[in-house]
Amino acid sequence: MKRFGVLIVGGAAAALFVRLGLWQLDRLAERRAISQSRESKLARPPVLVDTLSPGVLQNDSLSFHPGAARGVFDFQRQIVVTGRSMDGVPAVLVATPLVLADGRALLVERGGAYSPDSRTVDLDALSEPDSAIVRGVLMYGVAGRWTRFQGDPWPIHTGSDDPTQFAEQFPYPLVRLVLRRTVQPLGAPVALRPIPLPPIGNGPHLSYAIQWFAFAVIAVVGSVALFRRSIDFPGARTQSRD
Repeated sequence: MKRFGVLIVGGAAAALFVRLGLWQLDRLAERRAISQSRESKLARPPVLVDTLSPGVLQNDSLSFHPGAARGVFDFQRQIVVTGRSMDGVPAVLVATPLVLADGRALLVERGGAYSPDSRTVDLDALSEPDSAIVRGVLMYGVAGRWTRFQGDPWPIHTGSDDPTQFAEQFPYPLVRLVLRRTVQPLGAPVALRPIPLPPIGNGPHLSYAIQWFAFAVIAVVGSVALFRRSIDFPGARTQSRD
């Protein structure tokens, strides 16, 4: 009976590895579904943010949807998102509130700029006309750590571009979503580079699944080999005695 233990252990291990492989395939299917959903959204006509109610702007379905807004940039209260890179070079992301006609403001990621320390940047050199019609892609900001004390001068230097994290610092309500300019308009500062959308891709899930299935095959083959060896060994020992 003890001889069958190796088969039981090998079979259990193989079943676990197969389950993990199937789980990775499920993750792969989820990522592909997300990618298809994003592509479908990006193909839609842009929504006019300044005509949408606050409740509509809380809808998750607007993430990665083309958007446009008309307003006035508030260059006195800007966000410098630190710790970024462009083409492998240290950079920052410049986000500026666009004050809409109803008093709300939409944080616009105007572009990325090279920065030797990935923190400091000459914002005066990145100015553009105050009144603007901005087009881009609506998305949620990325949460990150930031600190700012009452009375500190603007701009805010932070690792986050999530409006909900520093909304209280502004004298007007911020829209939950941000608008990322993926193509710079005519007249925009040359030093500001368009910010590409974050890639989704398929990730490593397919390769992980193949590895788990390979482990399952090894477990089965190895346990069968050990089982056969446990059968053959006593016979070989008896024959050597004869």
